[in-house]
Amino acid sequence: MTTVAKLNYRRKLAGLPLIRFNLLRLNPEDVQDLRDAYAAMYEISDLAIGDRRGYYALARGHGYDQDLCHDDSRTFLTWHRSYLYSFEKALNTALQWKRKDKELELTLPYWDWTQFNKSTHAANGLPKLLNDASYKHQNGDTVENPLNRAKSLYRTLSQGLAGEEQYTQRFPAAFKQNINQLKDDVDRYMDNPNFVSFQDDFNFGAHGAIHVLVGGIDDSPLPDNNGDMWAVISAAYDPLFWLHHSMVDKVWFDWQTLHPDANIPPHVLQKVVYDGRVGKDLIDAETSLKYIYSENSVESAVAATGTTNTLPARSLSAAASHAKELSFGLVEGGFVRAQLDFLRLHPPKDSYEIRAYIDNPACNAGTGYDDDSYSGRLVLFGHGKCHGAPGHCNPAQALRDEYDIRPKHPLRYEHTRYTIDLTRGLRRYIGRKKSVEDLKIYLIVLDGKGKVVAPDSIKYDGCSLRTFAKQ
Repeated sequence: MTTVAKLNYRRKLAGLPLIRFNLLRLNPEDVQDLRDAYAAMYEISDLAIGDRRGYYALARGHGYDQDLCHDDSRTFLTWHRSYLYSFEKALNTALQWKRKDKELELTLPYWDWTQFNKSTHAANGLPKLLNDASYKHQNGDTVENPLNRAKSLYRTLSQGLAGEEQYTQRFPAAFKQNINQLKDDVDRYMDNPNFVSFQDDFNFGAHGAIHVLVGGIDDSPLPDNNGDMWAVISAAYDPLFWLHHSMVDKVWFDWQTLHPDANIPPHVLQKVVYDGRVGKDLIDAETSLKYIYSENSVESAVAATGTTNTLPARSLSAAASHAKELSFGLVEGGFVRAQLDFLRLHPPKDSYEIRAYIDNPACNAGTGYDDDSYSGRLVLFGHGKCHGAPGHCNPAQALRDEYDIRPKHPLRYEHTRYTIDLTRGLRRYIGRKKSVEDLKIYLIVLDGKGKVVAPDSIKYDGCSLRTFAKQ
């Protein structure tokens, strides 16, 4: 059976938009993928809070402790569309990490809170997939449901809670009786052709109602205890938050289909929202963000997508030679500057010094700066020990394409420029000659203790020698 993650990977190869499905139309394999992806995000956050593939890194952006959400209600829809997009990409990245499978494109399903069915919903009106505290795994074990609750930085760091109290809570006693009203609200929104009033009605209507109704207030004799969805500061830590906002985005998506010529205010188009994206780039989700919504089954989407034959993907660049000897052939004198350029040098974890010597294959740690063959050095300030979960500092994470417009990985190196100034050393070596027939430069790499380490401790995709004539 083709899963949502495999289907969307196939659609990506074919250049088609990815599909977000109704949570209750997912097959059991897709539900398991969703559970495993959430669990992987929790695992990454447990290993490293700041890892952008982890749950905390995304959840904290809404309220505690980054408080980025409601700085401007006029951009409610664009801000949350961008926020949800970043979460969806992190969710898929976490699943790829856990499964060790890059050929996955998991999309975030939407929870349609205008529907209720006794066979699929709990008595309180929430889908059983989200409400059940545990589920029976395919291996026969009963395990905790990662879609039911999650640890919260707000609870642990701000409120100092521990044990069971560190997990998100819901008190949805009043939710079920509001489902019909929620459906009526959405139907009414769809008839409104004005973007500004549509957004305001939705934001302060059905959207807010879900937060308040699902969060709720504990009716026990204990002091007032609100559910996490009840407040901006804690809402995004509840796993249900993202499925709710996928529905919010779908309602906007459907409204856009009904009102394709609606006037979007310049402020909304120009405003920078979550993750640095600009409003105008978020309006057409199908074209700019490469996703659509479907109320149909996964099987129907598989049939409509067909198959795609592709050649094996090539890596960004082939591994370059890391030999100490660099041979540059004929080099003419008369230059004002000579430099050795490293193409796409990968930022190293540790700090290193690279020394360049001309025509001295015997150079070593004891060959100093005063040696006649010395021609220059490059000192690399290492980025330090990885603070993330395994794979966080993998440069492959720097790769982005039109299906993933998140900011680039901080260790990207596609456009890095590292250079060693060889001017004095090369001038001295050439002397009064007009040129040298076969220039050989030898590189040694030294660690922080001044000891020579293997040349391949430094990764790069190539070297070039450039000389500059007088202008």
